[in-house]
Amino acid sequence: METLQNHKLLIDTDCPMCRLYGNAFENKGLIERGTCSPYQTVDLYISDLVDMNRAKNEIAFVNIENNEVVYGLDAFKVILSNAFPTLKIILNLKPVDWFGRKSYRFVSTNRKVIIPAKTSGNDCTPTLNVKYRIAYILFVAVFSSLIIYNYSASINQMMGWKSSIYRELIMCFGQVIWQAILLGKMLKNRLWDYLGNMITVSLVGTLLLLPLLFFNISPIIHLVYFMIVVGVMLLEHLRRCKILEIGIIPTISWLGYRLVFLLLITLFQ
Repeated sequence: METLQNHKLLIDTDCPMCRLYGNAFENKGLIERGTCSPYQTVDLYISDLVDMNRAKNEIAFVNIENNEVVYGLDAFKVILSNAFPTLKIILNLKPVDWFGRKSYRFVSTNRKVIIPAKTSGNDCTPTLNVKYRIAYILFVAVFSSLIIYNYSASINQMMGWKSSIYRELIMCFGQVIWQAILLGKMLKNRLWDYLGNMITVSLVGTLLLLPLLFFNISPIIHLVYFMIVVGVMLLEHLRRCKILEIGIIPTISWLGYRLVFLLLITLFQ
């Protein structure tokens, strides 16, 4: 495997996800050490070559020998094809290229709500793409509903409740609608950022529940662990609201919805 040299990969220093894959490329020897450079503090001669606004949405990869710049998926293609030449043909196939570009945009435009962080310098927040934000919310809501439906089956049986995938879907999608209506006027143009962070809290909880689906254990243990996960989600919701600097009201509303929904389940079972 040949290490790619004489390039600069502009990463967002405030984005843990960007730092993670940038460091991984360097640690695995795909690019030489020092290739990753912060978008916020990159040398002037590099920034003059790059469309810095585009680099907020698609990572820029600069060849400092010929001053050529590629962005986003094309940057990853250059890195991977250099390390693994046989991949080049596969990556350039139209279906693979199409799926890769859609996946890249999906993750890139939502990266700040998947793993949030406070801005420490020149802002590198990607442009809001409502279509991809809605797609992210829909994906997580459906995924979470399916996992919770399967996880809660033994708990429902113990409590004498009926399991229903429709109930779980209503709970997840209802949470989004509830928060959007109650907080729309307060958050205004920050609403989409909050909804993205809120649905990621649900994703965190879902991923924590997932491992226990593979073990046949007592419903009581399932219930206790579920309550612990809800506590973790509450703390994570508070943490993200603090990063967004939107106060405690969204967390109160978020928790209130879940308590109301639990009360309704109890009353109408």
